[in-house]
Amino acid sequence: MKLAVIAVTESGVKIAKLCQERFDDDVDVFGPPGDGRDAPWLMDLVGEIFPRYDGIVFVSAVGIAVRAIAPHLRDKTIDPAVVVADEAGGFSVSLISGHIGGANDLALRVSDAVGAVPVITTATDIHGKPALDLFMKELGLKTDDMPRLTRVSSGILRGESACIFADIGLGRWGDRVRAAYSVRPLDQIKRYRNAYEHVVVVVDEEVPQVRPGTLILKIRRVYAGIGSRKNVTDDEVRDAVRGALGSQGLHIHNLKGLASIDIKSEEKAFYEAAEHFGVEVSLFPAEKLNAVAPTSSDFVKEKVGADGVCEPAAILASAGGTLILPKTVHGRVTVALAEQG
Repeated sequence: MKLAVIAVTESGVKIAKLCQERFDDDVDVFGPPGDGRDAPWLMDLVGEIFPRYDGIVFVSAVGIAVRAIAPHLRDKTIDPAVVVADEAGGFSVSLISGHIGGANDLALRVSDAVGAVPVITTATDIHGKPALDLFMKELGLKTDDMPRLTRVSSGILRGESACIFADIGLGRWGDRVRAAYSVRPLDQIKRYRNAYEHVVVVVDEEVPQVRPGTLILKIRRVYAGIGSRKNVTDDEVRDAVRGALGSQGLHIHNLKGLASIDIKSEEKAFYEAAEHFGVEVSLFPAEKLNAVAPTSSDFVKEKVGADGVCEPAAILASAGGTLILPKTVHGRVTVALAEQG
């Protein structure tokens, strides 16, 4: 998680530095300018950095943070997590994007770092219910119907019945979800779809026949572009792919394919890793990779004749998808991830 910590006054810099020291994330600290400028510097700074960070921590009054971020708010699915800590380190307030953006979790981490009391006000957390939007985030799901998501979540808070039909493993979410929802295999939807006030369906590609008002959650489809040194092992490839997925909060069920350059056709480890994950390997010639490569490396060009390998391979395999993880080095393997639209 790439974080920015903004200390609005000199007295808040100590709190900002504590966060930087005690977080494992990539943290940038911004303090007040030393040239005597007043409040407009903050508005200018927030306008510049708001889209560039996954989370922003203000060391300030809540009102100052609200005014600073207000012009830049778009949607909870894309806004960064915003947390406010007071200068004395007394409270850590989750302000926006509590679930999807991760502000609730960030507020807890800030509280641990500086000894503050965390303040979390999202309704599902107050009532001890598992939030659907957090469920989506942690299981690598998405929806095209945010209003429906809100209606179902509100219904759960009112005590209305709901069932999640899914074939993916729920992992550590299993017990929490079953405390508020029924959970059934996807092939039982025809039999039970009218037995609940709210129906949630988790699908990969094909959407089954559902009743009107059903909330459809789609598995995010991600492709891993791979580069490597010669004679890597399948364990190295598997570990690199798992690490890349984990860094984006994704799981093996999100992985839909591996991809690389065609001169890697004899690289046994790629095929063994793909078989382990239950996906296919796609290989592309240098000219196709060059056509979509977002960056160029002279070193890679000299070695394999392409401007890049893992990033353009992921983009091509995902049919022109969005690069969500640029080239990342994992030992002798490089990985990039692209998400199919």
